[in-house]
Amino acid sequence: MTTSRSVVVICITPFDADGRVDEVALRAHLGRLREAGVCVYVVGSGSGEGYSLTREERDRIMTIAVEELKGRIPVRAMGCEPRLIDDMIEFLQSAERIGLDAAQIFSLEIGHGSKPTRAELERYYCSVIESTSIPLYLSSHQASGYFIPLDLIEKLAAKYPHLTGVAYGGSDLDYLSALIRRMRGRLDVHCAGAYNAMTVLALGGNGYMGPEGNLAPKLCASVIAAFDAGDLEALRTNFDKVMGLWSITSHYGGSMLRGLKPLMNAYGLRAGSLRSPRVPIGENDLRDMIAAVEALQIPELAGLKADLSRAV
Repeated sequence: MTTSRSVVVICITPFDADGRVDEVALRAHLGRLREAGVCVYVVGSGSGEGYSLTREERDRIMTIAVEELKGRIPVRAMGCEPRLIDDMIEFLQSAERIGLDAAQIFSLEIGHGSKPTRAELERYYCSVIESTSIPLYLSSHQASGYFIPLDLIEKLAAKYPHLTGVAYGGSDLDYLSALIRRMRGRLDVHCAGAYNAMTVLALGGNGYMGPEGNLAPKLCASVIAAFDAGDLEALRTNFDKVMGLWSITSHYGGSMLRGLKPLMNAYGLRAGSLRSPRVPIGENDLRDMIAAVEALQIPELAGLKADLSRAV
């Protein structure tokens, strides 16, 4: 496994006015992420609008991501929460065939609010991990309604050498600290959401992930660079801006991109449209969002002027 620290950007999927994947805009956006030197997840269920994609669209996006990023920055397949074991197996095998560096195993959703038992979770993870040789990351996220038991993660890590890391999303710091302590030296640990980034880094984890890097990837990467350099003033300054951006995007549409996509478009960054039934924020909210972002004084946006007429 790698012990290096990193920020991971959950890449948007640009759609054109007719709802089709905008490949030109996608390649341009991946170029920005490549230049910033971040790690990238594509076809994610939230920021990547993965649930709206057909398998053909999903595989095409993964193919483009490999063409634009592989060998230059880490490129991984995130995917969506599955209902069936076979759904996740198909996704992982597609990611391996296309040539991504790694893929994520999302939490199993068995439907109607039910939560899998420990035995069902172990069957699920063993089945999907054994279906592929691609490096794999687990997702343990409160949005699924449960966390993967820590002893099960330890058991899987001991059994499968191509299990590489864990992404944790939640506010249970006891779980997070125990995860890092018990997995240190075996699995990478990133937090989903910037708000736990300093805790993860201070405890010996590997970094953080989220959608904010779609707008300001260099800013997000600068937090890791400052931490690695031991530059506490730069760390404080840069992380303060990241948290400001996280707060703004969370308030205006969250990880569903209702605000982030229009904001990027206003700055001329070609994020494209949201795919129905998602609806973007209104003009007044977008104006407020732009003002809040401008107040952060993010360096990589300094040469860009927001224009509401480009937002749609």
